[in-house]
Amino acid sequence: MSQPPSESHGDTELVVTTAQDDAVLVLRLNRPHRLNALNESLVDALEAALAQAVDDERRAVIITGTGRAFCAGFDLKEDRDDGGLRQIDGQQRLAAALTSLPIPVVAAINGLAVGAGCEIALACDFVVAGSDAQFSLPEVLIGTGMGGGTSFLLGLTIGRIKASEFVLLGEPISAAQADAIGLISRVVEPDQLPAAAEELAAKLVSRPPHAIATVKAALFRGLNQTFADALSAELTEVHAAHFHPDSAALMESFRHRSTGRTPA
Repeated sequence: MSQPPSESHGDTELVVTTAQDDAVLVLRLNRPHRLNALNESLVDALEAALAQAVDDERRAVIITGTGRAFCAGFDLKEDRDDGGLRQIDGQQRLAAALTSLPIPVVAAINGLAVGAGCEIALACDFVVAGSDAQFSLPEVLIGTGMGGGTSFLLGLTIGRIKASEFVLLGEPISAAQADAIGLISRVVEPDQLPAAAEELAAKLVSRPPHAIATVKAALFRGLNQTFADALSAELTEVHAAHFHPDSAALMESFRHRSTGRTPA
């Protein structure tokens, strides 16, 4: 597997990739000296690692952070002489990569998920957080706007009223609060976070990959289409899946279990 690019600070690897097994890839953001805040190089490295996961036919991806933070947002010490256009472009590219990836992505939130860090989590398929995790979208506090597709995804995820409270106040919320409003999938004790993310990834790996890819794409597509379009797309997808060899075997096995007969 090709290695992501390095940055000048200590020549450290920006995204540490660890193969849990042949099916699951763990990506660990690795700028702990900046609480894993994003810069252009880290965005590029994460994009490359996600693309490589597809090329390597991984079945699930886990994203987490090194040290005491998942990601503290976009690094405000980085040069912003273009009015923040490179920053917003990077955030949007990550959101597009995560939501379009045909592989399920589990965000394992250790500590802070601020700004772009929270937006990365929002673009993942599952968000497992340690009980000490903290989420915030403080853009309004620094006089800027949301990026990374959050203006679209947040209200659909937690509802407009809760989204308004979250972003217009800009105040941090705990993992328990995030769980209560539906921002995350589940909360675990901090020392159980890696195991919980791996257990979830293992369950996802046990599902047929073509079905996972089809349903994930349908869920995101369904956020931005009419009901009639959704019905039409589902007809095409279910028909295609019916003739997939893996689906045929699964359906045949299910029919035999439901009737109590043993396959020949």
